[in-house]
Amino acid sequence: ETPLLIVVLVLTIVSVSLVVAGPRLLGQATDIIVSGVTGDGIDFGRLHRKLSLVAAIYFGSWCLAYGQAYLLAGVIQRSMYELRESVERKLNRLPLAYVDRQERGDLLSRVTNDIDNLAQSLQQTTSQIVTSLLTLVGVTVMMCTISPLLASIALVTVPTSVWLMKTIGARARPRFISQWRYTGSLNAQAEEVFTGHAIVKSF
Repeated sequence: ETPLLIVVLVLTIVSVSLVVAGPRLLGQATDIIVSGVTGDGIDFGRLHRKLSLVAAIYFGSWCLAYGQAYLLAGVIQRSMYELRESVERKLNRLPLAYVDRQERGDLLSRVTNDIDNLAQSLQQTTSQIVTSLLTLVGVTVMMCTISPLLASIALVTVPTSVWLMKTIGARARPRFISQWRYTGSLNAQAEEVFTGHAIVKSF
């Protein structure tokens, strides 16, 4: 999967670079309009070419982002398939005494819900984290080339945002752990009481 991950990273870098370059070109298109209004008239041919270039850049960025998301989803799903297979092999190797001690619903929750949550988290957050970090770097570089003073003022808010996310994450983590622990207990209760009811009646 490593070559595909490298391709995904390259597609992400190119896509983010195109997105970052878009506003710069739109600014140049705005300059054409402003200079035309204050001067001898708007050069519509030049404006049309600039806007066409912007549209092509955004369309190319969308195509690359779509390809990156498609490839990344395939990598993650294949990894989850291998994880499910390894979990199944592990369950088949466990002694009956272990299975007898564990609640059936809790085991089912670990095999199904936990792996599904892992897959969804990887698929949703991995791409977003990489894209957001690259976008932050690209926008920072672009802002510094346009106006270092405004860039430094805007970057003052970044440490505050990082601190806020860290604080919220630290408080949310125990609650998520507790949520899925209760989910396992609930599944165990449902399996033992309701699913096993037919078996008890049969006996």
